[in-house]
Parts: sequence; C-alpha cells; structure tokens
Amino acid sequence: MACAAGVGIRFQGDAIQAVYDQRVETLFENPRYEVRGRGPFRVRIVYDLPRLPGGAPVAGPSGVLELTRREDGSIAPTLHNLLDPRTGAARLQLVNDPAIAALTLTSCAPGTWRADLRERSGRS
Repeated sequence: MACAAGVGIRFQGDAIQAVYDQRVETLFENPRYEVRGRGPFRVRIVYDLPRLPGGAPVAGPSGVLELTRREDGSIAPTLHNLLDPRTGAARLQLVNDPAIAALTLTSCAPGTWRADLRERSGRS
C-alpha cells in the first residue's frame, strides 16, 4: 500500500524522514547508526528526543531502535526503548508504537533502501 501511495522512509546522516508524494517529514533528528553483530543484518539507531520550549535545560531521554532484516527481505524494528539518564536506566517498550509501524519496511524497488541504510553505519 505504501509503494502504491508513493510513501517511503529515507535514512540520512542528519535525519530519518518519511517521504510523501509532495512533502518530507522528519521522524528522528541526528540519528546515530551502528551495524550490530555478524549474523543477520541488524542496525541500532540511537536518537535524542526533541527538547520542548520551557522544558528541562539538560539532555533528556533518548530512543533506541534496532532494525533487522527478515527472511522475506523486509526490514522491521525488533525493539524500541526510551532511556532517560536523569532517572537511571529506565526503559519503556511502547504498545501500538507508531515508530514500529513506520519503520516496518518492504522495498518497492529491489536494493534501493538496503544500501542507503548500510552506508549510514559508523556515523555519529
């Protein structure tokens, strides 16, 4: 359905974006990518949650996503946790998480997104 609607996800060094026919929406700013393990393709993505005006002046929670390639070639998150250094190692697995839905990906054209995501590893 996303392919027919022209919707996709773009993994860049400065943002993960949802790409629509006429617009682009940033989902996560300044993600940090890390290729994990030697087995199936896995990428860990760490991102900072946005700071709200009038909020705490110190760095707050960050998110951790891990994407894995499935046997059918699609990519899907295996986890999405929020970590808050102000409260300790607090973790929260979200129910009906929109990030899980948005980042469950199937390629519309073979090879297009796999190379793009792999190229992001090792960047800070």
